[in-house]
Amino acid sequence: MRMNSKPLLRHALTTLLLVLSFAELRAAEEAAENDWQIDNATLTVVPSFQQLADGAWRERRSRSGNTFLEVRGTLKVAGDGSFGPHRLATARLLAGAGEVPIAAELLAVGTNTGICRYLRAPIGAGNETTAKLRNDREITILRENSDNGPLLLRMHAHSVELCMVFELPEAPPPSLRWSFAHRTMPLSVSAATSSNAATQTTTAASNSGLEASSAAAAASFSVPPTWRRAISSPLLWSALALAALALLGSVALQRWWRRRRLAIAARRDYHSESSSALDIPRVSAAHQPKNFASVEPEGGAGQLQFLGAMAALRLGDWEQANALFGEAIAVGLTPTFEAGAWSLRGETMLNDHDLVGATNCYLRALSCPGVTAEAALPAASQLAAIYRQLRLRRDAQKMEALRALINPFADDLGPQQLALIARLVKELKHKRRTRMLARLVP
Repeated sequence: MRMNSKPLLRHALTTLLLVLSFAELRAAEEAAENDWQIDNATLTVVPSFQQLADGAWRERRSRSGNTFLEVRGTLKVAGDGSFGPHRLATARLLAGAGEVPIAAELLAVGTNTGICRYLRAPIGAGNETTAKLRNDREITILRENSDNGPLLLRMHAHSVELCMVFELPEAPPPSLRWSFAHRTMPLSVSAATSSNAATQTTTAASNSGLEASSAAAAASFSVPPTWRRAISSPLLWSALALAALALLGSVALQRWWRRRRLAIAARRDYHSESSSALDIPRVSAAHQPKNFASVEPEGGAGQLQFLGAMAALRLGDWEQANALFGEAIAVGLTPTFEAGAWSLRGETMLNDHDLVGATNCYLRALSCPGVTAEAALPAASQLAAIYRQLRLRRDAQKMEALRALINPFADDLGPQQLALIARLVKELKHKRRTRMLARLVP
């Protein structure tokens, strides 16, 4: 007798979603009672800022030609002091009286304990970074339940000195406003601070004023008060148990079916070659750089071809751009220009519907000794989406971690780019099936 587990799984998931929706509704109703405001908002141009990384405070400096803008203000929360969670994507800087944000990229969020100190954005779905302040105050940055989910800010305090750092590729306009969580605050400009003096005066203060830790949700198990009644519900645990049993059954069935298919293929000796034009290369340690070089002023002997390829890329002539990038690499480029050429060549191949070639180029850019953050960020973003579509989870997670290391607040790929990658992956899978059938049928 064969039991169909689909109805059981459907009912279990429906019950679970109803319980969680009820809990979210109660939490939203309680959080809505707490009004908040930000007072004394100021703007400061700073050369660097301190950020928590690997259990130590590290100094981050702006790239050549860019400007760090540090905004801070006193966040006051009414009621029980619960704030958020609010999406950090709503944080932006507005010029003058307009509503269009300037080209400023949010880099970090933190709090002021004598000087603004910043938390590291969590990597991975459901993870969070928490800082415990004096007087039982707490600030948390958390990521929604997906590896590419948006970052959220949550706090529990009646009053906190909130800090944010934005990076601007040019000098800031004279008048700016701070927009966050659909509210806008005027900014008063203060004098620029010296990074050397700040570093010397805040080492001791950071150890006593801010105890920070980054932990996964399963490891920390820090339950907000608004969820305790929902988590203690027997209905929730019953639904979780039923859903877990159904999911375990489906996973076991899938693994059994996969082993059976592999056994049949082994008996018939229908293995494909280990490397071909339809095989996607995988991520290795050489493709996960930890340090990035600064862009060199000169491109080397192949700079003329490189500039020609850039012009063809802007015009959408993918074939010409691909050929010129290849010629520039062959003639010779400086290390940072070579890494950029491989990354841009991957972009041209992807737009020219060559998924395997684009993947090879992106990985080649990441393995270059002179790889820059400007070349690595688009390569890691594209590779994460490609591997995610191919269901290569480990490779996708490695690229997502690299992308978060470069800039955890970077924008996700647009819907058109994701649709292009999905279509190319579908075509690649179809070609693989066709190749397998060609070997089966003489």
